[in-house]
Amino acid sequence: MNNKDASVNDPAAMLDNLEIVVPKSNTATAQTDAIVANDETLVVVNLKAKLRPEDQGELEDAFLDVCEQLNLQADIVGGGSLLDDNGESFESVIEIALAECNDTIIDHIIGFFESTLAPKGSSLTIYEPSASSIDNAIIQDTAVENTALDSEAEPAINAGRKIHFGHQEGLGLYLNGKDLAPKIYQKYDIRHVFDKCNSLLKGVGMVNSYWQGYSETALYMYGDSYEQMVKRIEPFVSTYPLCNKSKMVKIA
Repeated sequence: MNNKDASVNDPAAMLDNLEIVVPKSNTATAQTDAIVANDETLVVVNLKAKLRPEDQGELEDAFLDVCEQLNLQADIVGGGSLLDDNGESFESVIEIALAECNDTIIDHIIGFFESTLAPKGSSLTIYEPSASSIDNAIIQDTAVENTALDSEAEPAINAGRKIHFGHQEGLGLYLNGKDLAPKIYQKYDIRHVFDKCNSLLKGVGMVNSYWQGYSETALYMYGDSYEQMVKRIEPFVSTYPLCNKSKMVKIA
């Protein structure tokens, strides 16, 4: 199943609190501690997707539902969004504890994300259980900055086997929240932009999440092709007044 068939994110639900721009705090940390039992395998999924915590939570719930259907003993034990200095997400981390781990189970996990949300550059890392206790273990990826670590939690699990996956490309539509005439913000609604983009992308992608910053609001779209998504929405973006002075950026 491709992104065009995915129904994990409910666009209507995401619109409830969407406004053109709402100032956010400038935090840039993400907790990646994980607690697993001695005989469990820890699998860390790094999605190159920009997601709100609420949208990542929906994705995790859908994953657990599929695990239950497949009779896989899996729990979400940690993760979150990695943020840049502006408070914008640049990666989503999901930490999964497995009672049993083999190639078939790993294929099921990757298959789930490939059928829902798996942008290019995503990866899955397997941390096998060791002879020593791994309770309160910490997974530390030295390539990722701005990650909060609990220095008192020991022992750490050594880096495991990494599998790269992901085929979707991403488009970020960044709407200007400060330089348009006040009457434009009053008359035109970003919810219409959200709905229209979803409609135009039908069959090739969808709006999976959004971000509200100090001076702009971004809609994050993932699908088969960045160029194809641009082609679909550009005629609307170039004519809708609220999209004036906006920009489209390739995000995956």
